[in-house]
Amino acid sequence: MKNSLAFLILFSVCSSLSGQTLINDKAIVAQQERMVYKQWDQDKFYPEPKRLLGIPTNPMWYSTWALHPDYPDLDRRPLSAAGEQTQRLGLAAAMQISSDYYKQHSDTLKNLANAEMARISGALSATDPLYQLYYKKELKPLDDPDSNAFHGISQEVVAYMTDHGAYQWYLNNMASLSERYEFARSLDMERGQRILMYHRIMLDMRDILKKWQYKLDMSANMLAFRKMNDRKINGEITLSYPTDEVERAKRIANKTQVLK
Repeated sequence: MKNSLAFLILFSVCSSLSGQTLINDKAIVAQQERMVYKQWDQDKFYPEPKRLLGIPTNPMWYSTWALHPDYPDLDRRPLSAAGEQTQRLGLAAAMQISSDYYKQHSDTLKNLANAEMARISGALSATDPLYQLYYKKELKPLDDPDSNAFHGISQEVVAYMTDHGAYQWYLNNMASLSERYEFARSLDMERGQRILMYHRIMLDMRDILKKWQYKLDMSANMLAFRKMNDRKINGEITLSYPTDEVERAKRIANKTQVLK
């Protein structure tokens, strides 16, 4: 029993020694309210001076505010209109606006660069509307010159053109144009320059095809004349106007000099 009583007395003493007393200092509370959320109220600076004839008479005021007489006159709240935190927030907002501006400017430059690259890129040259609507069809013979060389031509003419080198002349010229055509489609350049290259290649191709067709026609005429002459020599046919036929043969022979 005595031990229990002693324990209770000891517990009470220890509790009283370690306990905390709530201090409600209105000066501290007023300072906390000023600095945190309320307005800067000059009438709530404690302890008050208690003036007598304009002279402070409160010794506690002297120990607290006498060394800082200008402190109550200036709003020191961090979130006041001119407070440090307000300035930091304003600076952060200004930096965000500046960052957004530079980002927008950077995005604009990127979009312009992408548009410019798309405009001059050879990888996207096939998407050009003018190329799709006109030049792709006009320059199609350059995609496969061999298959279009003797379309609808007899084997005799083919053999004659091959033996006399005319076919090799056609292949060399068309291969050169095909190489230029591939450069025009694949290299990076201005759209107008690319279109001009297409047009020049098309004109050169038409000139070569015109000459090639002329060679084919003249070869066919030459072979036909040879056949007719052989038949005449063999007595299979008789020419009604031998003089005219001789003149015609001479003209054909003169024109076919370009085939050799």
